[in-house]
Amino acid sequence: MQKELFRQEQKRRLKQNARLKFKKDFLILKDCLQLIKRMKARKILIFLPLYYEPNLVRFRRILSKNCELFVPLMQDKSLKIVKLRLPFSKKRFGVLEPNNSFLSVRLDVAIVPVIGVDCMMKRIGHGQGFYDRFFANLKQEPRIIFVQSIEALSEVKLTKSHDIAAKFYLSPHKKYFKKEKKNDSTHRTYRRFSRHWDRIFAR
Repeated sequence: MQKELFRQEQKRRLKQNARLKFKKDFLILKDCLQLIKRMKARKILIFLPLYYEPNLVRFRRILSKNCELFVPLMQDKSLKIVKLRLPFSKKRFGVLEPNNSFLSVRLDVAIVPVIGVDCMMKRIGHGQGFYDRFFANLKQEPRIIFVQSIEALSEVKLTKSHDIAAKFYLSPHKKYFKKEKKNDSTHRTYRRFSRHWDRIFAR
């Protein structure tokens, strides 16, 4: 129940703050590009956003300069990987999708939208479990980056073992990385950082 209340509150905030999108999206893009460069990633999964989610697709020409871009396509109760290409069509839940062109791809990085994140750096999504099942079925999980147009970070644990976790959580003005801390009764496993990328990747 606590998780559902948190989800509802953050969705309300997201919809209320769905303005000045280009500026917010560009700030997230810059940090994603830095991480992609540091990780030396070439095959990147992004997503076709709902109106209150970061729209990185608008920057696909920048992202694709040194990378191949893919997006998830809904299939039954999970997702599969397809090449990012026009045209898009609207499917279930109002999600845009490209044409079906299934590929067997080993992803380096997956950029994933969230409704919120809890203190374990685990994802709170729309409650359908598409991403959880998708990553559970991958033979080799890519490095995951959560992105969001607001900051929605819970101080308490809301997720379960099957919920996916990320190393990084990016919003337009605040950024966090996951750092395990032993014997921490609060379960806080994240740290805020600015732009000291060298320090983060030296850990």
